[in-house]
Amino acid sequence: MTTHAESPPGDPDGAAAEPAGRRFDGPWLLILAVAAGGWTVLYAVDWALLSAGTPAGAAVAFAHGYLLAPLATAAVLLDALSLNERGVADFGLFKCLYALAALVAPPVGAVYYAHREWLKPGDPNLLGGTP
Repeated sequence: MTTHAESPPGDPDGAAAEPAGRRFDGPWLLILAVAAGGWTVLYAVDWALLSAGTPAGAAVAFAHGYLLAPLATAAVLLDALSLNERGVADFGLFKCLYALAALVAPPVGAVYYAHREWLKPGDPNLLGGTP
């Protein structure tokens, strides 16, 4: 059993073969942007308008602390793994540092994105283009 795409017997050049299934492909930058933006808005609302003892304050704090922050962390990790799997960029230890920082403050995703662009500027593969 193999996980790589194979061409059908009647297709000698392999043009009909589907691209190899990648484990980490996905819309991770979009998810990161939504999670970091949502976290920022909810954190600002929590800080400016809500008090800790109210049910609304607890719900907003739960949403930005336990839902959106881990979602942004997962998006950073999965995007870095996807880039590494495609051979576009390898973040090494930085992917873990960005993930830990995103767990505390998801807007660090902007720094991750800047580092991602710096590694391969102007590369169409970086944003998920065809290799």
